[in-house]
Amino acid sequence: MRTKRIICIVTGVLMLLAAALYFVLLMPQNAMDEHERLELPVETAEEETSVEEVSGQQKKEADLPDIDINSWEYVLANAEHSIGEYTPELGEIEGQKLDQRILEPMQQFVADARAEGLSVFLSSGYRGFEEQQYLFNRKVEQYGEEKAATIVSRPGTSEHQTGLACDITDEYYELKDESLENTALYQWMSKHCQEYGFIVRYPKDKEEITGIIYEPWHFRYVGVEAATYMVEHNLCLEEFVALYQ
Repeated sequence: MRTKRIICIVTGVLMLLAAALYFVLLMPQNAMDEHERLELPVETAEEETSVEEVSGQQKKEADLPDIDINSWEYVLANAEHSIGEYTPELGEIEGQKLDQRILEPMQQFVADARAEGLSVFLSSGYRGFEEQQYLFNRKVEQYGEEKAATIVSRPGTSEHQTGLACDITDEYYELKDESLENTALYQWMSKHCQEYGFIVRYPKDKEEITGIIYEPWHFRYVGVEAATYMVEHNLCLEEFVALYQ
């Protein structure tokens, strides 16, 4: 009996030692396997996201027009970017003065619109620094400077001073407000303007960026390549210029 008890005790001790050895040798590996199962997919997902972001940025940069953003076509005039007393070399079309370099594309734009049976009327082309000063001061007298600045651009910050912009409306449509977007003229011109190098300068969905209300009559020249890119990517001029900074 004594021998049997000794054998049982020894057997029990050996089983305990074997169990302890199992936990010591195998459990760390199992824990590592579990850690790898948990961590590796997360790291892989993060790496894939990073690659996608880089690829997206590279694609955006690759798509950008190869232009000199400091060229005259892209001059930016707004409340944050004054052009001072800048004056372009002017030409004239239908009683409106414009930068002479955009006369030809404007003439073609207007001619093709009229070929579609549309009644085109040009107004408010180039306005110089002094004229803008006069208009601004007149509003200041009426409403005070703060209110005046919401109605008329301060001299040096008006798009019209660049000579690259012109208001285009239906000859028989008297109002110059948002309802102009419903005219056949605007619908055709806004659809085809980029083909001639023009954009709708102040779109409806970009008011917080441009600082100007929606103006479906104000067309601005930026060149065919830039205009096409801006229309395709739904960008206003401020957003387009920022891509090169």
